[in-house]
Amino acid sequence: MTINCTGHDTRDTGPLRPAPRVSFVSHVRFSRRAFTLLESALATIIIGVGVLAVMGLFEACTRQNRAGAAATTAMLLAGHIQEMMEGLPFCDPQTGRATFGPEKGETLAFFNDIDDFDNQTFNPPIDSTRTSVPALSQYTQVVTIMPVYPNQPSSNIDEAKPEIPKTAYTGAVRVRVKVLYRLRPTDPPQEVYRAQCIRLDK
Repeated sequence: MTINCTGHDTRDTGPLRPAPRVSFVSHVRFSRRAFTLLESALATIIIGVGVLAVMGLFEACTRQNRAGAAATTAMLLAGHIQEMMEGLPFCDPQTGRATFGPEKGETLAFFNDIDDFDNQTFNPPIDSTRTSVPALSQYTQVVTIMPVYPNQPSSNIDEAKPEIPKTAYTGAVRVRVKVLYRLRPTDPPQEVYRAQCIRLDK
């Protein structure tokens, strides 16, 4: 053993060993704050408003789809009336212009001229073969025939106060078909479609 002048032991103790590692574990607590009653209420209100908005959108879309379907069906029913009257003569083949409207005792199956359909209402509606369609009982067809001047097809528009009497012969009539619709039997019928055309006496 050799003692140096500083007084330290200078013996050979072999290779140096690394110092042991000391790990420090942090024990820090993070506190989690819960939602307050006010925050929960605000979240509920916001979600509720969003849900109501979506429901309102669905309802509006449903109404639009229903209105579109009703208009399409009404257009078809009005076309049935016009198609059914397409080949009818202007006046009755037997009595001529003696009667405007159906002759006495004449029913739908025997209507044989245009003016026979004046002021006729069909519910359930009928198709072009004069067959009733009970599946569409929500719809009603209303037919009116009004005499007009051949050179003024827009004349005599007011059905309540006609400027030309229905008994007057002008050589032309306006055939107007209104289609009414009601969603439920207790609802008042509302007009959803109207079609009209001018027929001339040949």
